[in-house]
Amino acid sequence: MPFEKLEDIERLFNDKVGESLYIEYKRELDNEIAKDISAFANTLGGTIFYGIGEQNGIPISKNWINARNIKEKIEDNISHIEPKIEGYNIHSIENTENSSQAIFVVEIVESSELHMANYRYYKRYNHKSEPMGDDEVKNQMFRKGLKKALNFEISKNLELSDSTLKYLNPMINGEFYESKKKVQLIPFYTDAWKSVVNSGLLFILKDKGEILVKAYSLIHEINYIIEHRDLDEVIITPIRKRERPEIGTIVPVILEDKIKKLSENLNLYLQSFQ
Repeated sequence: MPFEKLEDIERLFNDKVGESLYIEYKRELDNEIAKDISAFANTLGGTIFYGIGEQNGIPISKNWINARNIKEKIEDNISHIEPKIEGYNIHSIENTENSSQAIFVVEIVESSELHMANYRYYKRYNHKSEPMGDDEVKNQMFRKGLKKALNFEISKNLELSDSTLKYLNPMINGEFYESKKKVQLIPFYTDAWKSVVNSGLLFILKDKGEILVKAYSLIHEINYIIEHRDLDEVIITPIRKRERPEIGTIVPVILEDKIKKLSENLNLYLQSFQ
């Protein structure tokens, strides 16, 4: 949910939206800016509201902050986080009765790296920022490394989808058989996905995991056809249940359909982070 207008802030009060893994309220700027922002980036991302008072985690008051140099002060604190955080946005929501005052909203996305503030690693736990233990740091680094590798693999598979579809097009249109070109399709990449599944950490993808299960099931089907079919065959054989499909005009169309569905699923997964 974006928080860009005063109406969005009012909704927090009206709906009694409490602090959580993803939301924190601060009456004013404090000395824990870097700690809190790094904790959100290290966990699942979230939003901090500076200028909202809370009681038992529920917003109860607007504590308008003098807006002068506040954004710069927040950015200065963020600059001390190591390694540098890229995925954040700071904006202010002005007091309609006093333009010199505002509530500041900092939105942080989950980072692919683990970040340190004041020589400590922090995480979000319930509705607080807590220091990580040594084992937690190691586990988080491993998980984030897996996710980073998976995202890279997905980008490479999307590139491969585009190039394969371009290659299949002349086959579907009958141009391939006239040119008698040798067909060599590259199987899609699965190493990072296998590592996520074999590690037992599929849960790190949360609700997005279902999208990738569908996508990689399609990759398995596509790779089976690529690896087991002689794509130079020109026999046109209908697909029968439990039979290996023969190449001709049918299999390229099947591949095209599966690859288009694959691209849709992979793009849907990537868009879910935006």
